Formats: sequence, structure tokens, C-alpha cells
Amino acid sequence: MENYKKWNDIVGWAVFGIALLTYMLTLEPTVSFWDCGEYIATSVKLQVGHPPGAPLFQLLGAVMAIFAFGDWTQMAFWVNTLSALSSAFTILFLFWTITALGRKLAESLGRNDQTTMIAILGSGVVGSLAYTFSDSFWFSAVEGEVYAMSSFFTAIAFWAILKWEREVDWNPRADRWLILIAFLVGLSVGVHILVFLTVPAITMIYFFKKYQKITTLNFLVANAIGVGILGVIFVVIIPFLLRLYGFMEITLVNTFGLPFDSGTIFTTLLLVGIFVWSLWYAKQKGYYYMHVISLSIFYIILGYSSFLTLAIRSNANPPIDENNPEDALSLLAYYKREQYGDFPILYGQYFNSQLDRNNPFKDGKPIYVRDEEAGRYVISYDAKYSERNWDKSTIGFFPRMWSDDPEHIENYKRLANIRNPEKKLTVGQNLKFFFDYQLGHMYWRYFMWNFAGRQNDDQGRYELTKGNWISGIPFIDNIRLGPQKNLPDYMKNNKARNKYYLLPLLLGIFGLWYHFKKNPKDAWAVFLFFFFTGVAVIVYTNQKPFEPRERDYAVVGSFYAYAMWIGLGVFGILDLLREKFNKPVHALAVSALCTLLVPGIMAKENWDDHSRANRYTARDIAKAYLDSCAPNAILFTNGDNDTFPLWYVQEVEGYRTDVRVVNLSLLNTDWYIDQMKRKAYDSDPVPFSLEWNQYKQGTRDVLYYQQRPNVAPANARWMAEDFMKWIKSDDPITRFQAYGGKREFQYYPVKRLRFPVDKEAVLRNKVVRQSDTAKILDYIDVDLDMDYLAKRDIMVLDLLANNDWSRPIYFSITVGSTDRSYFFLTEYFRLEGLAYRFVPMKMADKGQRFEFGKVDTEIMYNNLMNKFQFGNMELPDVYLDETNRRLSFNFRNIYARLASELAAEGQNEKAIKALDFCMEKMPIEKFEFNYFMFGIIEGYLKAGANDKALDLMNKFADQLDQEIRYFNQFKGSKRKAISQELQNSLQFYRFLAQLELQYILKSNDFSQSQLYKRFEQASAGVVI
Repeated sequence: MENYKKWNDIVGWAVFGIALLTYMLTLEPTVSFWDCGEYIATSVKLQVGHPPGAPLFQLLGAVMAIFAFGDWTQMAFWVNTLSALSSAFTILFLFWTITALGRKLAESLGRNDQTTMIAILGSGVVGSLAYTFSDSFWFSAVEGEVYAMSSFFTAIAFWAILKWEREVDWNPRADRWLILIAFLVGLSVGVHILVFLTVPAITMIYFFKKYQKITTLNFLVANAIGVGILGVIFVVIIPFLLRLYGFMEITLVNTFGLPFDSGTIFTTLLLVGIFVWSLWYAKQKGYYYMHVISLSIFYIILGYSSFLTLAIRSNANPPIDENNPEDALSLLAYYKREQYGDFPILYGQYFNSQLDRNNPFKDGKPIYVRDEEAGRYVISYDAKYSERNWDKSTIGFFPRMWSDDPEHIENYKRLANIRNPEKKLTVGQNLKFFFDYQLGHMYWRYFMWNFAGRQNDDQGRYELTKGNWISGIPFIDNIRLGPQKNLPDYMKNNKARNKYYLLPLLLGIFGLWYHFKKNPKDAWAVFLFFFFTGVAVIVYTNQKPFEPRERDYAVVGSFYAYAMWIGLGVFGILDLLREKFNKPVHALAVSALCTLLVPGIMAKENWDDHSRANRYTARDIAKAYLDSCAPNAILFTNGDNDTFPLWYVQEVEGYRTDVRVVNLSLLNTDWYIDQMKRKAYDSDPVPFSLEWNQYKQGTRDVLYYQQRPNVAPANARWMAEDFMKWIKSDDPITRFQAYGGKREFQYYPVKRLRFPVDKEAVLRNKVVRQSDTAKILDYIDVDLDMDYLAKRDIMVLDLLANNDWSRPIYFSITVGSTDRSYFFLTEYFRLEGLAYRFVPMKMADKGQRFEFGKVDTEIMYNNLMNKFQFGNMELPDVYLDETNRRLSFNFRNIYARLASELAAEGQNEKAIKALDFCMEKMPIEKFEFNYFMFGIIEGYLKAGANDKALDLMNKFADQLDQEIRYFNQFKGSKRKAISQELQNSLQFYRFLAQLELQYILKSNDFSQSQLYKRFEQASAGVVI
């Protein structure tokens, strides 16, 4: 194979160029939803993100942000570019990995001609480009998240072991590749731990090279050693290192009275000394393998040292400082994700497991904090009896159904067909859930998205019409999902409806078979790569039904391995055809045909739903949340998508930094409360009155309601100030004993609170208009219809009790859908945009789902019509995935409410103008009709724009006609599966007819309604 190396480099870099060009053309130019806002913000300013941290990603992101040359609006683009570069390099190393495996196949067959070289290079092109255009990998390549860079480390580590294998026979320095792999493993901890999962495959490459005679015993031992090395790195080296630092720090400071950080310095010097001695000793004695192992461990730790930046930056107290990992003790908790709790993997509790009757709780791990005055570490929380101790007879092996969340339990019962949830789960039920949901729904479905085809971008929860895989071959899809003809337009035209006709899947299956047939050793190593980055991830994460978002990004490593087999499938085809087609031109033709039929089709199908070019929706929706608030406001949010993008626009773009965003989920933690009590940019501290020792971890985490007649009469109403005095009190009367006196809890004796209103302060701070002075209440009564208060509830009540009305208080409209979600304050909510403002006036009765408070038409009209921007969501070529569409539907709701209130005030022209603007920004060609459209239609009707309303109603009816026609094709069990969707369509039709009767015909006679006649015609013969 003359000039093989030259052409391997040239073609490899050409493939890299194609991948990089693809990702740059489809890159999101700004922040995306989910964690991207957090990662970009913590990269640009080197802050501390959520556990277990990504310090190396942040450091490299900060370097990339330099290329924005001070333009803060471009920094997200450059951090996103880091993902594009990482992904393109991943494709480069995938190409070189496939060609390395192909070259080994050629050598085993004794072939060294030009045709074989073209076959090898063609294999690399097809396999690497198939992965380039694959659904899940492309998704991560165009946003500022860690998974693209994690894939890069995975790719280069596996490629490096193949380089070692090729050189070890002739190069005495070949083991440097092993040292590089160790360094990559250490570095990758600063991005994501997924690269650990390549260790078993790397170990087997090493084993097969070193041991020519393979027996069943040494094969099994080698596999066990590979898994053991993975365990040592993941469970021993990194956690042990942090434990050692923590132990030495406490010992030297508390026992020997040395200054803080003495243990950290001593441990570092100790480790350096150990490594220097071990390397010297190995060299003196000629212990080569001791030398290599010592260097490998040293480089793992050196790579891991990027975590020091987290502690350094945390000590600077930046605005984003999650978990506050300032020292070795807190850094260990941070790395182990202790904030999120633990869950069983191979052995533990089920969702219906019982606590041990005699000892229901056991001691947890005490929390140490620095006492600067005493100059020592003190226990802030002893964690006595803080962890549940399960009855051993109710736990078991491989517990897949473990979460005791009520929603999860209902899904467990449904998915595993559990009829008696009180009984201990059977092995069959447990495995049914594992194979059906965890493997089937959360892995193989994603696998088929990437190599067979995808139905749409809707998140699937076992519906036949959402989130499934399809092939594009009618009889296959009809068997699985029911009829695929007569699809409604919005289903048929969903940009994520991608059909590969099973071609990538079949080529990969053939490549897998061929690889095992011709080179079972390498094939086994690739299989281990595939297994540990796919199925093993599913086993380890033990996912619950259902996750907040699709999790395919977590298992892309296995898709990477499968792409190797797609590439080798091309080599296999050419090998089978070699007797008749053995000329270079034949190899070129077959490679070109495979490129066209596999990556070519994937690129064509996937481009429109993976291009995020010119999309600014996440950024502009984040700004809309902030613009919904008055100056110096406090804005309560709850989830990722109403928090992380807001962090981005404030931290990076410096937008509305006067607003303090308070995430209610994080408000259950003491470190976050600490941060809220500090000034951040233009935002003053949140005026909580509780002191640190009153909200620290283990203190007032949960309070329970108990009615005590000797403390407060039934239905008593306390002043908020008195209630908070009770909450803050350490008096034994505020406590009760449980579990035989082993645990103590604080309780609250009343649920009815009264918050006095300082009317002068309200008027002075312009909380309400002068014209509304008479409506200001003397007090606000709140009834806490709940039997427990979490820490975040206490902090919100504390803020309200100490509220002097100098800071506007808002709650985002996405905090929840119930009165409970909003702390039973909804009667005092004024809707001003994407947030409710808490005001001392009775605005409305307790609302229904999604509808709370009353609209302030003046403020809201100005916000919606003059301030809000929409990120190009209306442009035909800008792709909006399910997350973008779902969050954008909030606009339909608030525009409809604005229009309804304007019409009620007689401002019909403004109401129509607002609705027209909404429909311009959210055209029905991109946003299908749904429940929120009824508010738009009714708004037009209330404002007297009957012609516009009728036009929308008829178009809505057109969609419903299509839905009913489509659903009515289903038979048998599949008919039952879609029955709820069919009922929704029929119910929506009735709603349309009722609107026509109420506002246009002003009649109760359905026979007069044209829409009802259409409904009868469409539903004729429909049986639910």
C-alpha cells in the first residue's frame, strides 16, 4: 500500500474539514436551553457549575471566549465553537481508528495493494461521516455543553491504544502511548467521566497484543482486570485522593493545631515524594512495569489537577458558586454529587421497600466547616440518624425500580404491570422494567434514532405518535406504530422526521459480523467499547420513568463504536466482492455508493433539524423573563430552562443585572442561601433574616405540621412575624421526638398566616399606582394548605415576613401549575409578562392551571409589544425543536390573557394588535394548533375580530380533521393506545363549536354551528 500514510492523513483531514464545516454552519450562535447557559457562564468567567464539575471544559471555554475580543454577545458563539472543534477532532480520530482496524484486517488477509488501500480509506470515510451526521452526536456538536469534548477524549484514548499496539514491537518508547492514555483519563475527569468506560476495551487491546496464546481462563481474567482497572480509577484513585486530602487537613489542623490548608500542602508534598521515590526505586531496581504504572498514576492525578481551579475560584465567592467547594472536604462531596443523593445500582431498595423496624435510620457522614475564630474545623451537622436504614428482607439485587416519588411509582406500576405494589417486587417485574424501559426506551430507541430513523422530536413517553424510531419502510413502521399514511401535516412535516431506511443499521450489523469473523480479538475490544459506553451507562444511571428530557447524549460513546462497524462493513463488502471486482476503480465505486447511501442520506435527512443557525430563542426568552421585572427585582424561578439561560444573559452579556434570580430548587441548600445574601453586580442581597446556623444543612431542612391546642387553637391565624419567630426558635417546645427518640423534628402549629402591609411603603416604592390606593390591603392572608415546609418554603416566607416593599418580588410563570407551587399567593399576583408580581391587592380568586392573578394591561402590553424579542422564531428556516416550541407556547398563553383583559377594558384595537403580533411571531406553519390556541381565538372574538377568529378556527378544524382521520385508522391495541389523543381532538372540536355559538351565533343550538356540523362529519363512525 504505497503512500498509505500520506493518503490516510490527507483523507482524514478532509473528513475533519467536512465535519468542522458542517458543525460551524449549523452551530447555535448563542446560548441554548438546558445546561448550556450554566456551562457558558461558568466558562467565560471561570465560575463553579453543578457537580461533579467540568473545570477543564471551563478553562478551555475561557480560552475560546478570548477570540470574541471583548464582545460579550459573541462569547457564547466561541464556547459553542469549542464543541464544534472537539466534535470535528472526534471524527478525525474515528476515521484514523477505523482505518487502523481496517489495516489490521488487510494485513491478516495478506493484502497490500492499491485496491485494499482504497477499501481501508473508504471504510474510514463512510464510518466517520456516518457518525458525523448521526442524530445524537450532531446535537451535542453545536452547543456549549461537555458531551462533545467528552467524545473527543473517548476517541483519542481508543486511537492511542491502537497506536501503541502498532509501535510496541519495534519502538522501545511505545509505552509513552499508555502514559498519554493515563493523562487523557485524568484530564477527562475535568470534562466528563465517560472516557473511563473505554478502559476495559483498551485493556483487551493490550492483552491481545501481549498474549499470543489465548485461553478461556486468561481471557476471562483479562476482562476482569479491565473492569477492575476501571473500578480502581473511578472508585479508588480519584475519591481516595480527595479523602486523603480531607483526612490530612482535619488531622493536621484539628489535632496538631496547624493553620488551615496545612493538610492540603502536606498531602501534595507527600504525593510528590511518593512518586519521586517510586520512579527512582523502579529505575534503580530495573522494575520497568513499576515505572510505567507509577508514571500512569502520576499523570492521571496530574490531569485531574484541573479540579484545583474549582476550589480556587470558589474561594473567590463568584456569583455562580454551586456547592461552594472551597476545600478538600467540600470538593469530595462535590465530586461525589452528594447534593443529589445516592441511588442503588446492583443492590439496594425498591420503591416499596420498608425501613427497618428497630433501627429505621442510620448515621450519615458529618459535615465539617471552618471556624475561622477557633482556627479549626467544626462539625456543623453530625448527620446522626439522617439516612434511611432499609429492612434487609425488602431490598434485593439489581433494583431497577427504586424511586419513591409518587409519579415514578405510578409509572413503575404501569410499565412493569405491577398489580399489588405492597408486595416485594418479583425478579420478573424488575427485569421487565429494565428491558422494556431502561434498555428498550432509554437505549435501543436512541440507538435506532441514530441508525434507522426518527419519528419526530417530541419527547416520547410510550405514545405511538411521539419520539419513536422509524425506518421509512412502511410495513415495518406500520407493524410497530400503526398506520403511517394520512399523517396530519404537522406530524408529516416535522423536520425531525428522518428516514434512513435501516441502511446505517444494516451496514453496521454486517460490519460487526465481518469483524468478528475475520478478527475476533479486535471485534471483542470494540464490543466492550460499545457495551460499556451504552448498556453499562444505562445500568449505572438506573433511570426513572420519566426523565425531564431525552438522555441520548449520555450513550453516544456506544454509537461511536457502532460507527466503527459501519465503516468496517464497507471493507467487508469489498472483500466479499473481491473475486469479481478487485480493481481500484471498483473499490472507489463501492465506497462512493456506500457514502451516498449511508452518510449521504443521514446528512440529507438530519440537516434541517440539526441546524441551529440564526436561532436566538433561548437568549431572547431569557431576556423576556428579566424584562418582565421592574428594576431591582427578586425573580423566583424553578427549573433549568427558566434559570440557566438567565444566568447566561446576566453573567456574560451583562443584561439586567439588577434583577436577582433565585432558583427555588437550589434554595433548599445552605450554600445557595449564602450566595443569595451577598451582593451580585447591580443586585442587592436578598433580605433573608435567618442566620447561617438557622438554615445550615441538617437544620430546618423540613418542618412538619402538628396541631397543638396548648400552642395554638385550631384554625388560628398567626402574624407572619410571630410565625417566623417560632421557626427560628431553638426552644424544645418547637420540637417533637420520633422513632423512639432517635430523631428530632421541628414543627409548625398553624397553617394560617397574616402578613401586614405598610401602605406608605407600598406607595413610596410605587408597587401600585396612585389610582389603586384604595385597593391596597391592610394585610395579606395566606393559608398554607400543606403538611410540611421545605427549607425553600421557609426562606420564601421569611422574605415575605420581612418585606418592606422596596424590592419587587416576582415568580416566573413556569414555576408550576398549582397554587401550591406559588406558596398559595396566587390571589395577589399581577401578570406583567413571563412573571407574576406579588402585590398587596386582591387581584383574582385562586386560578386554574396556568392561569393565576390578573393582567396589568399597561405594563404587560409595553413588555410584550415593545421590550420582548423572539430570537427569529418566526423565520421559516430557523429550526425550533420540541424544547423551543414548548417554552415558546408560554407566549401564546400570555398574549391571549393580555388580549382578553384589554378587550374587557374596551381596548379592542390594542387587543387585536397584540394577537396579530403573537401570530406573526408564532405562525401556525411552525407552531401547530394546541390547547393554548383557544385563548388566542377567544381573544379575537372578545375584541370583535370575528373574521380573524373564524379563519383560525377553520384552520384549527382542518388540523383536527386530519388528526381524527389519522387516529381513526388505528385498530386493536394500538387504537386503545391512541384513544386519549383521539378524545382530545374530538374535545377540541367541541370547544371550537362552543366558541362559535357563544361569540358569533350567540346561541345554544349546536345545529346552527357550521363547526359542529364539521365535527359531526369528521367524527362519523369514530368509536372510542
